[in-house]
Amino acid sequence: MKKLISSKIFISIAMASLIIILAFYLKIEEGSDYREADRIHGFNLVAPRQPFSIDSLLKVKASGAQWIAIVPYAFCNAANGEITFDHPRQWWGEKPKGIIETINMAQSIGLKIMLKPHLWVGGQGWAGDLDFEEDSMWLKFEGDYENYLMTYAKIADSLDVELLCIGTEIRNSTRQRAAYWLGIINKIKENYKGKLTYAANWDEYEEVSFWSELDYIGIDAYFPLSSAKNPSKEELVIAWGKPLGKMQHLSEKFNKAVLFTEYGYESMDYATAGHWTLNKDSLEVNFDTQKVAFESLYNALKDESWWDGGFIWKWHLTQNGLSQRTIKTYTPQNKPALESISKVFKQK
Repeated sequence: MKKLISSKIFISIAMASLIIILAFYLKIEEGSDYREADRIHGFNLVAPRQPFSIDSLLKVKASGAQWIAIVPYAFCNAANGEITFDHPRQWWGEKPKGIIETINMAQSIGLKIMLKPHLWVGGQGWAGDLDFEEDSMWLKFEGDYENYLMTYAKIADSLDVELLCIGTEIRNSTRQRAAYWLGIINKIKENYKGKLTYAANWDEYEEVSFWSELDYIGIDAYFPLSSAKNPSKEELVIAWGKPLGKMQHLSEKFNKAVLFTEYGYESMDYATAGHWTLNKDSLEVNFDTQKVAFESLYNALKDESWWDGGFIWKWHLTQNGLSQRTIKTYTPQNKPALESISKVFKQK
């Protein structure tokens, strides 16, 4: 009798252990599927000069994208810190009226949205180099930027936009004026109920001090990976190892997922070397390197649970990607890379 009871107890324990093991593996499998399906896969849109047809957004969705980033530009005067936006010379798609109509159109076909204010600096273009020697100019900049950002935060809230990016690559400001950013985040949270991120340049994200106040660690992921003209997929996957380790460390430190607020590659030679290092006019069109670069990125990141996807730079609503103006640029439209991108975007 004792042996029979002991056998029954042993069988019960064994069955319970088996159930726990099966549940564990099912949970891993379920979690993995959920993470891939739940990742943000989208495109940064190029704001159009004029109103456009919904067919243009349907083409975005046909790629497998479930998200778009809509970019309302403002212009900054580097000489005095003044920021202007919503003026007559701006394109329709960069101004509040166009932004609102684009959001409504996108939502009508089920696309989710990140609203991503972006500065263009007179005389230099890139906001990453913007700096002021006098505190009075920083204060002018910050007052104008708050007005600009809050205008779009209120639009985002009124239209139930899922994600708001509070700035793009303004690295001298985030390094030198962290208290300002903490203040603006608090004001945004009083007016906007969605999720927040900031688009840090690839050489800035480790120094940003306010990740704990946001929902995502946003990175414009233009990491230089290889100086080769036609790098191999294997070479690029290995090269991703260093930035991946740093991003994972930061994700674990703040318990926040990493989101690529921008990523992509130009369709020309040396596309993974760092676009700021290249004399682009002297380089040839190279669709294969663009395609290989995207495939390598997805291969390197596919099993990283801390990565929540991102937004490719960029998608033209009124051009097909193969005009003389865009054939070497970042857009993958009507280029071989789009097929590789769509395979990832459509995974369930």
